Amino acid sequence: FPFSPLSKFGNGFLNRLECARIPSPILEGVTFVDTPGVLSGEKQRLKRGYDFEEVIHWFIEHAAMIILFFDAHKLDISDEFKRCITVVSGCQSKVQILLNKADRMTTQQLMRVHGALMWALGKVLGTPEVARVYVGSFWDEPVESH
Repeated sequence: FPFSPLSKFGNGFLNRLECARIPSPILEGVTFVDTPGVLSGEKQRLKRGYDFEEVIHWFIEHAAMIILFFDAHKLDISDEFKRCITVVSGCQSKVQILLNKADRMTTQQLMRVHGALMWALGKVLGTPEVARVYVGSFWDEPVESH
């Protein structure tokens, strides 16, 4: 089990960890980790029962690529997510940023949302370079065209 070292984060974390194995030759040697959504307010410190940012740091150290998904309809970056992005920013060569569910917007809305995301990320990442943001729709709903 490749995640045995995660036991150091305690039962609060392990009780929430879920794994699935898929027999697929194309995915051999690939592991996807979908972290829970980040929380806002007091929930982020009190409700988890483990140090989320320490867990994220462990995964960052062991990842070849990190994809930060942003929902085009919910761009708010919580304090917890900001801290996670700050941890990730030390490994910028691994990080890809994806604006998801773009098919649900008109071109004008998408341009506005993209600009807002770039502005918010600029404040969090603290780099002079503009982050590259990939735009797509990666979910199980039918694609909409506008």
